[in-house]
Amino acid sequence: MKNRPYIYADNAATTKLAPEAVEAMMPFLSDEYGNPSSLYSFSRSAKKALADARSVIAECIGASPEEIFFTSGGTESDNWAIKGFIPHGKVIASRIEHHAVINALAYCDHFQRGPGKLLSVDKRGIVSFKSLENALSPRVALVSVMLANNEIGTIEPIRELAEKAHEYGAAFHTDAVQAVGHIPVNVGALGVDLLSASAHKFHGPKGIGFLYCKKKVALERFLDGGQQEAGMRAGTENVAAIVGMATALRLSCDRMNKVTARLSEMTACFRKIITADIPEAVFNGDPEHRLPGHISLSIPGISGEALMHVLDLKGIAVSTGAACDSRSTKISDVLKAIRLPVKLAKGTIRITLGAYNTVDQVKYIADKIVDYCKTIGESNVLP
Repeated sequence: MKNRPYIYADNAATTKLAPEAVEAMMPFLSDEYGNPSSLYSFSRSAKKALADARSVIAECIGASPEEIFFTSGGTESDNWAIKGFIPHGKVIASRIEHHAVINALAYCDHFQRGPGKLLSVDKRGIVSFKSLENALSPRVALVSVMLANNEIGTIEPIRELAEKAHEYGAAFHTDAVQAVGHIPVNVGALGVDLLSASAHKFHGPKGIGFLYCKKKVALERFLDGGQQEAGMRAGTENVAAIVGMATALRLSCDRMNKVTARLSEMTACFRKIITADIPEAVFNGDPEHRLPGHISLSIPGISGEALMHVLDLKGIAVSTGAACDSRSTKISDVLKAIRLPVKLAKGTIRITLGAYNTVDQVKYIADKIVDYCKTIGESNVLP
């Protein structure tokens, strides 16, 4: 057991770079280093790779290539979508958005004569239609609701929310960072005007992502400089990372059904062990509409942070919530928004399984959680 390989079960934080993506990137990290904006023949390979990658990504989400804009990742894509609407009116978002959206919204407040409305959610993490309808007005230019929540895994009814926003003339943005590459995503079927994604969440490289922006949507330019990205986002494109992102997304979409089936099997196995041995445990989020392999588990009477560290010592990586907030020990805004009791919120961990996990690994994780809870229970028994 001492030499047991480390088990990575925090795929919502980041994912292993797919070998196929590494292989596709290598030529553009070595010999094919031309600037795609240059006019001479040496840059043709980079220029073609850029165009091909844009087409692949567009095809994977049901968009047109000219609607795909490359960014440095999900945070930039979210910031661009939110701040790009400052001149057009108010921006509203849900209470369970990633901080890239929440903090960008706070920035917008300086220009909007008051804070943007934060939409409430129910105990499953589903955005309230009533809250949205009450917040909408002709002054609202953009509504932003994430497709799938990074902490509790709930998938939102985006199409219905977007339709309601459109009734009031507002555009609709969805942060799909956790969803793209893991569940079917089609911008037309969702009815969204803007969509954010990040490569390292679907086995691509870090530091690269994209923003989908529907044709004729009045999005402001984000970076001034050259004419890259149709003049909307200046800066020489990271060709190698873009190629890796497109390769990883294509791979993730092609194997999605197979991976989802395996993740469902692993999740069921985990839940069976936990519910049998820790009946008081609570699984957070919507039980039906949720990301495959995403488990938010709350156990009363324990510290989620302490459990995370114990599992780490056992060679298992899980988290207590969003990786971006890993230095904070306070109860997350998402758990507050779903009104999870404090005793449960403090005992919450997030386990997110991915394409490279196995059933044996999941059994091992569950067994170690059970062992820890038994130890805590025994230590609390009075003599």
